[in-house]
Amino acid sequence: MKLSNDELVFEAEKEIKLERESTLKIIKIFQEISARRIYLERGYPSFYEMVTKHFGYCAGSAMRRINAMKLVKEMPQFEEKLESGELSLSVAADVQSFLYQEARIERHYSVNAKIELVETCLGKSRREVEEEFARRSPEREKRETQHAISGDRLRVSFSISKELNDKLNHLKDLLGHVDPSMTTESLLERLAELGLDKYDPARRAERAKVGKLKRDSAMSCDRVGNGKAGNTADMSDAPPRAHSISAAEVSRSRYIPANETHEVPDDRQGCTFISRDGRRCGSQKLLQLDHIEPFGHGGANTASNLRWMCGAHNRHRPMHS
Repeated sequence: MKLSNDELVFEAEKEIKLERESTLKIIKIFQEISARRIYLERGYPSFYEMVTKHFGYCAGSAMRRINAMKLVKEMPQFEEKLESGELSLSVAADVQSFLYQEARIERHYSVNAKIELVETCLGKSRREVEEEFARRSPEREKRETQHAISGDRLRVSFSISKELNDKLNHLKDLLGHVDPSMTTESLLERLAELGLDKYDPARRAERAKVGKLKRDSAMSCDRVGNGKAGNTADMSDAPPRAHSISAAEVSRSRYIPANETHEVPDDRQGCTFISRDGRRCGSQKLLQLDHIEPFGHGGANTASNLRWMCGAHNRHRPMHS
């Protein structure tokens, strides 16, 4: 590149200006995509998923643009500051993140207070902005961070309350007979397994199937032992279970019998929503059972008419059925 020093600096300034203009244009496009919820039609459970997986942004770059998008949507008067560079993309994203964290601890900012905060941060570096945040909210906890340190290990950093730490240490003491030198990681592993056993639909379905096989086997053995193998007539005289639900009640209520739930193909592959271009959502978050033929149109509560969908697509589907 045969340019003088002054020409080279001029070229850099020109390209940086174009880059900022392009960034602002992308943010405006993102606003429209988010407002129209196009990400749901394309098979993504959230706008963030579309930005990272479809547009190819890394997690940090995606969150900076999404947070900046939210900030200029609420305060469009700062668009030109973003374009000029007086308000950097990173600072805009940090301000939006700070406001979100403040709202979570019930410290809400008025529109004028938000404007004042952004104006205070104009022209400042990220470190200076962090100092401003610390001054305004000294008790603000450090955000959780994750860094890969090897192929299968992460370093996670976050703060917890003393009360929670005492509870974790108490659990370690209670489980001392299992592992006298139990670490926080091994304790969290044990707690995660307990939580998954309780809340993971796939694990619950597997346990139900095993339980059903055991009950069927026990019932078969009992019939053989009583000389009633193959004779089901006597079963008709047995009183109904106290919690049984008639077929009519099941067919016209939203109650889904456990045996039908357990027959639905498990959720290991995640949300079953498929976009027009054939992309499956696959999200594992907030999975819900959805009626293929809508319940309001007469759809039955049977396994053949049920499927797993994430909450976002389950809510989105009726608008496009």
